[in-house]
Amino acid sequence: MIEVTVSEARENLADLLGKVQHGHEDVTIKKHGKPVAVMISPEAMAYYERLEDAELAREVAAIYADPDYDPNERFSHEEVWAELLAADRSDLDHGAK
Repeated sequence: MIEVTVSEARENLADLLGKVQHGHEDVTIKKHGKPVAVMISPEAMAYYERLEDAELAREVAAIYADPDYDPNERFSHEEVWAELLAADRSDLDHGAK
C-alpha cells in the first residue's frame, strides 16, 4: 500500500491513479499523519461491497432463524428511537460534553 500526504496526492494525482488502475496498488492519503481517504480500484471496491452484502445476508439469515422472530411484530418510531438512543447513550453523552 502506498501512503502519501494530501499535498503529495495533489501533486501526483495522475501517477497515483495510474498505480491504482494499472498497478493494482491501494493509496492511503494522510492529513496530519492520519488516514483521511483511500484510493482503490473499482474491482477492489466491488469485492468489498460483495463482502459487505454477504455479511448483511448472514445477519438477516440469523434474524430469520431466531425462533422468537415474528415478522408481523411492529414498532413505533418512538420505540425504535428510544432503543437507538439507549444503545448509543455513552457516545451521545460523550459527544455532548
